[in-house]
Amino acid sequence: MLDQALTFGDGLDTLRWALAALSLLASLAYLAIVDRSPSLWRTGFKTASIALWVPLPLLGLHVEGASTLALVALAAAFLFSSLGDYFLALKGDARNFPRGLASFLVAHIFYLIVLAPLVSASAGWQLWGIAAVAILAIASLAWLWPKLGAFRAPVILYMAVISLMAVAAFSVPLPWLGIGALFFVFSDVVIAVDKFRMPVPRRGHVVWITYYGGQALIAASLIGLLR
Repeated sequence: MLDQALTFGDGLDTLRWALAALSLLASLAYLAIVDRSPSLWRTGFKTASIALWVPLPLLGLHVEGASTLALVALAAAFLFSSLGDYFLALKGDARNFPRGLASFLVAHIFYLIVLAPLVSASAGWQLWGIAAVAILAIASLAWLWPKLGAFRAPVILYMAVISLMAVAAFSVPLPWLGIGALFFVFSDVVIAVDKFRMPVPRRGHVVWITYYGGQALIAASLIGLLR
């Protein structure tokens, strides 16, 4: 899957692999200090992990038959995801959580722009994946509801959009794409549970591993498909 996403034979493959490697290194560096107090390094590693992917779809714009809209939208999804990571890495300002939520909301809308033309009839394992998304979203929202307070409307909107993104991902016949989207939903549920309901042990590690892993599966699947 990685080879399909990063090897085009157009003279830019070294750059693609370098960006992917730097992203992984930044992700591992952030994971190593995820529980430490906020710092420039901590924020920088977290933000860079996904930001380094922004050029990857754009490097495929020259490929004959490539969809400009889909590739630019995918780059925008990575960009707004990294912006969301930046806001959530900051502490000391209550406004950073809704800023991060809004950034990820926009990222999911861009993901939907990419996924919508690729959706096909779902069957078999895809239906199981869609059911898993629905159960996770509905059950977590019902459990969090009494504690959401003023965040009820934004959380409902966000949960609806990310769930729609995950359903769309499972409606494309690429197993790792749907699994990546489900990981993404799970990571956000853990964040919400930790913020609104109860502390989650090793929350930072659980969220980052499922979030970055999910994003990586989505990125590799879509770049490989859109090439």
